[in-house]
This record gives sequence, C-alpha cells and structure tokens, in this order.
Amino acid sequence: MKHSNVYYTLEKDGTYKPCEKAKGVRNPFGIDIFRHKGTISDGKTGCGVCSESEWPAVLKNRITSKEQYEALLQRTIERFGLSPRYTQPEVRHEQLFPRDENRVLSRECSSKSKHYFYRISTLENGLELFQKESEMSRGIESQMLYARLNGWMVCLDTMTRKDFTYQTLTSPGFDLHQTLLEKFEAMMADPQRWADFALADLFDRRSEAEAHNQLIREAREAERQQDRAARAEADAEQERLRQEAYRTAIAEAERNLLKGKIVLNADINGCSLVLQLFRENNVDVPLRTQGWIISSLVGVQWNGEDGLSYRYHGSKSSAIYRLIEELMQVLENKNQEGDC
Repeated sequence: MKHSNVYYTLEKDGTYKPCEKAKGVRNPFGIDIFRHKGTISDGKTGCGVCSESEWPAVLKNRITSKEQYEALLQRTIERFGLSPRYTQPEVRHEQLFPRDENRVLSRECSSKSKHYFYRISTLENGLELFQKESEMSRGIESQMLYARLNGWMVCLDTMTRKDFTYQTLTSPGFDLHQTLLEKFEAMMADPQRWADFALADLFDRRSEAEAHNQLIREAREAERQQDRAARAEADAEQERLRQEAYRTAIAEAERNLLKGKIVLNADINGCSLVLQLFRENNVDVPLRTQGWIISSLVGVQWNGEDGLSYRYHGSKSSAIYRLIEELMQVLENKNQEGDC
C-alpha cells in the first residue's frame, strides 16, 4: 500500500500528530514500524506498541507473522481508521517540516563521522562559518568555530576568540585554502614532522601523508630500538659493577675477619653485609636472628683465642656467638684451601 514518508502518532484525543524525527525499524516480517522518543509504534495506526527496550522480546515472543500482527490491529483501524501516512500519501516530510537552510550535515575534518552544523554567518569573501549543533544544544562553553572548505568542516578556533578569528579571516589577501595548503606542504617537506591526516583528507592527499608518516614512524622505531639497546647495555654494565662491588665487599670482609679486624655491618646492595657473609658461606641463620642482625648489629670482630666481640644497640643476641664461630670455621677452611 502506498504511503507517505511521514510517520504519525495517535494521540490520546484520537488525533494524529506528525513526527519530525521518527525513524523506521527494520524487522523480518516487513511490518511498518517506527521509533520515536523511546517508543516503538505502528506505522499504519500510529499506536504505540512497546518501549524500545521491550521491542526485541516483543518481536521474538509475541509476533509470529505479518498477518497475525495486522489482525491484532484490526480493531484499532476500525475505530480510528488508518494513519494519515496511508490516507494522505502525497504529503511529504519536507512539506510539514521545512528544511532549515542553515542546518548542514557534513563531515568534520579529522573525523570520519558526520555531524550537523549550523551556519552562523557568511563573510564578505564568501567564507561560511558554522558551529556544531550538538555543542550549541548542550551549551558547551568551549564551542568551536568551523568553516566549510572542500566539502569538509574545518575547525578554526574557539568561539571565545571569534572576533580575532573574524579579523584574521577578513584581512586583505587572506586565503584560508592557501594558508592550510601551505601548512600541509610544510609538514610534508619536513622529514621529522608528522603530517596531519585532517589536512591530508581536506586536500585528498591521504595516501601521501600516510607514506610520509610511515617513514617517520620507521625512523622513530629505529631510534627507540637503539635507545632500548643502549639502556639495556647500560643496565647490564651497572649490574656488573654492582655484582663486582658486592663480591669485593664480601671478600674484603672475609679477609678482615680472618685478620682480626672489625667488620662493620654496612649496607651492600640494600642488604646487611654480615647477613650476606652468613648466606654466602652457607651458615643457616634463624629468622629472628636475621632480623636482629639487620636492625641491631653494628659490627663484629673475631679475636682468635679471645673469641668474638661485637657492637650492637638494643637487646643482645644469644645466637650470634655460635653463628660467628661457625662462620669462622668455614672461612678458615676456605683459607687453608686458598679460596679466601
């Protein structure tokens, strides 16, 4: 059945109201269904069917065929008749809702999606200036000013700088197309500068910009790899020096203990030197004593027949003498074997 491109909703008083922003809903039964303001409605009668969120379940569980669905609507059709969508098929949407010539659907430069823009002025040089409709309706403070160029909307500046932008655009000899083209050419001429894809799309030179940027990307990746290799080499050298300093400190401490010199419990690579002496020589230290060595022990000295003397702060340890004695036995054995 022939119908108009206008959708109507059936109001509570039995009248029909045309919908400006209604959209048809595809379905497997070919039923004339549309959505408007969160509601799914029937195109023939204008009656609401359900909410948008309920529609998938209704379509799956309650509608089995087009004939079954239209049979359900027969009573409504008999009572109110068909919607003007079918009784007045010659009425067109643009007749009821004249198009605003200042409202333009266009693609924003740097974006692949389309937006509605509203023309706010046309300069003496013919340049048209726009604002994005979504920003205007939401009252965003930092609204942007756009100009239409080569079929794209080019963002110029914020609306707060509108007067300055107008002055620039209307200055004698100013050509926005030429200015942006020169900016793009400068990017393409500089092997270190990234080409702006927005400008590339504006002048239909996207492939050139991608090739230009690919060379920069490869060069930067090579630099990053060199930097990573240099950092890895520096880290390896630093670790080698740390390990060398650690081994030197351990060997010197072992020699000092054998010579009867005092060994201070200094920090070595974030660890206690005396505790590391025990670990390096496989002397098992109880966990509680490990904590005491780290927090309380200042230094130790082995005086041969006189035994151990050590300095500490806080409480005294009952296990340190036995542990040092065991350590000295290991060191003396190593010394006799020529390893210390």
